Amino acid sequence: MRLTKLNDDNSWLWEFDSYSLLVDPWFTPQQVDLAPWFSTQRHVTRQPAIGALPHFDAIFISHSFSDHCNKETLLQFPETTPIIATPSILKKIKSWGYFQNLISLEQAPFEMLSYKPSGLLDLVHHTYLLKTKSATVLFAPHGTKNKKLSFAVDVLIGTSTLYQLPFWLGGTVNLGLNNLLELAQSCKAKWILNTHDEAKLGTGVVERFANKEYVGEHPQIKFLKTGESFDFV
Repeated sequence: MRLTKLNDDNSWLWEFDSYSLLVDPWFTPQQVDLAPWFSTQRHVTRQPAIGALPHFDAIFISHSFSDHCNKETLLQFPETTPIIATPSILKKIKSWGYFQNLISLEQAPFEMLSYKPSGLLDLVHHTYLLKTKSATVLFAPHGTKNKKLSFAVDVLIGTSTLYQLPFWLGGTVNLGLNNLLELAQSCKAKWILNTHDEAKLGTGVVERFANKEYVGEHPQIKFLKTGESFDFV
């Protein structure tokens, strides 16, 4: 199994069981939530070119927000590209009237389980468990408050960044280092890989109220650089 980090944020290429999955591609210079005056975030590093990406069989989208489900990036792929996601995300993508092959997790040619956040109003902290022939991977790009995730996994991919907003703007978006380490302990993760930790440039209302704490290194976490791969057998 090979996990390759495609940018400093949350875009990946996962290769397993003779299958290749592009995860949360966001390669345009910026992304906007609601409107530019509300929230705009910009990459600080150069992004990969769509035409230069390695081969992949499908795209997986983990969240509906535009730094995961980035319309401007996705529409650069052929309309026949298979898109795999939960029903609510597929509904959003279907509204664009572009992609022809929308696939639910239950229909995917691999096993991936979705764990919803424990709070009814929590739209952020979704977590996914990928089961392959050789490994299990827990993907928690914002962290999780779900106390039921106590099963053992081989690899945990999560964020060490703490990103806090007032409750009326959504509360704590990225749950940070302590949450990541607690989850790793609960799941007995053999390896922890960083994700969603890019120090993006932000403008707008959200940026004015955001409190961010970044972690550059930690002995228990493998901080992959852009283009770097982690091989797990």
